[in-house]
Parts: sequence; structure tokens; C-alpha cells
Amino acid sequence: MNQPNGPLNPSRVALVTGGTRGIGLAITAALARSGMHVLAIYRSNKVQAESSVRELNGQGLSVEAYQADVGIQEQARQAAAEAIRLWGRIDVLINNAGIFEFCFLEDMTEAFFDEIMRTNLKSMIFMMQAVTPWMKKNHFGRIINATSISGSLADVGLVAYACSKAGVNLLTKVTSGELAPCGITVNAYAPGIIHTDMTDAMIRERGEIQVRQIPAGSFGKPDDVAALIRFLCSDEAGYITGEIIGVDGGMMKVQNPYRAYEYQAQKQEL
Repeated sequence: MNQPNGPLNPSRVALVTGGTRGIGLAITAALARSGMHVLAIYRSNKVQAESSVRELNGQGLSVEAYQADVGIQEQARQAAAEAIRLWGRIDVLINNAGIFEFCFLEDMTEAFFDEIMRTNLKSMIFMMQAVTPWMKKNHFGRIINATSISGSLADVGLVAYACSKAGVNLLTKVTSGELAPCGITVNAYAPGIIHTDMTDAMIRERGEIQVRQIPAGSFGKPDDVAALIRFLCSDEAGYITGEIIGVDGGMMKVQNPYRAYEYQAQKQEL
């Protein structure tokens, strides 16, 4: 989690949902190292959350953990209220929390569909509603939502997940227009295959096949996402809004990139 040092604005406050593990932890660390106060929100793994925050606090960073299920509107409001209690303002929201599960249409229950939509889409709406009034007070805000390549690429077996992420894409675009007069930008990041504990088994099992479809030639790291988030939170990114930005090593832009690697290898052999 090595990120560039130097403050974005040391008085600013960020909320990061799912902020105590994986990509979310890298984002929390990057923003905290930039001088922000960060409230890292988690739903269930208290041991992991406390360990992550303890490590970051040991580095002199201003990070607090807060347990909430932000798919419940009142708990989203309470999370925002906790940031106000601690630091008196909210400037940044990173809607990073989400769940990923395969399920075919014929097997999908109403409960499964509702849980995916509640966690991946409704939670983002509830958090945006909770923080927007505070951002409007300072006529400044950065909201960044986690979407996915599955939000625009049809992937068999991911009916619920794909619908939730397609919803995030449109949520991002519509609200970027609604909140622009308030000095608030709204963007989304679409990760490809980022190597975390959630993807480790898949990479070990079929990584050699998957990586052939990535022009960059490797899987992403949480820090690759965090670097983008850090920039989008800065004053320099004030003219960027309504964008869905891929962090996928080119995976969504090019088909069969492995052919280029094979071609270049052949040229070196000649």
C-alpha cells in the first residue's frame, strides 16, 4: 500500500465503505496518507477491521473504524453522523462495499436478488443521501462509486450482480448532473481482476487463462485502484464528473491481447 505522500487537504474527511480489507483498505490507507481523516466502514468482520485500523494508526494516520450495514438507510445516516461527531464535516464518500456471487436466472431466489441489489446499489444511494447535505455546506464533494466491468459486459451467471452494477453506472451519471450545482463530482471506478483475498482462489485455479485476456499482462493490485481514487478526490479532478473509469489493464478495451505477446516473443526469437 505504498502511495505518494503529500496532503490532498489535511482538513478533509472521507468515508470509505468496505474500507477495512482488500481494495477498500488500500483506498483508506491512500487517503489517510494524503492527510485526510478517514472513517472506514465495515459490516461484520470486527477482528479484521480493528486490526487494519490499529496498523494504520500505528503509522500515525487518522483512521477510525465504524460498524454499519449501510444497505439499511438509518445505519447509513448513523455512519455519516459518526464522521460529523468525530471531525465535524464530510468531503469524500467512497462507495466501495459490495458482494459478488454467481447465480443463474433459473436458480435465483427473491432473497438472493434482493441481497445483491441492497448491498451493491441501495447502499450507495443511502450513503449518498446521508453525506450530500454536509458536502453542500462547503460547496465541495467527491463521491466515487465501485462498479465493475460486469456493469457493461454481459457475463453468464451474473444476472443479479450485473444488474446491480449497471444500476451503479446510471446512478453515477444521473447524480453527477443533479449534484454538479452543489460543487460535488460523482464518478465510478470499474475494476477488472484485482488480486485480493476475494479473488485469490480464482487466480490460483485459472489465472493463467484469465491473464491472457489482459493487455497489461498481469492482474491488478488494490493500490492500482487506490491511486485513481486519490486523484479523483483531489482539487485537480474537479472537472471530471459522470465518468465510469476502468482499472482493468485494458481488459475491456481489447480482445485477444495474448496474440501481441506471442507475436513479440516470435520477433525476439528471429
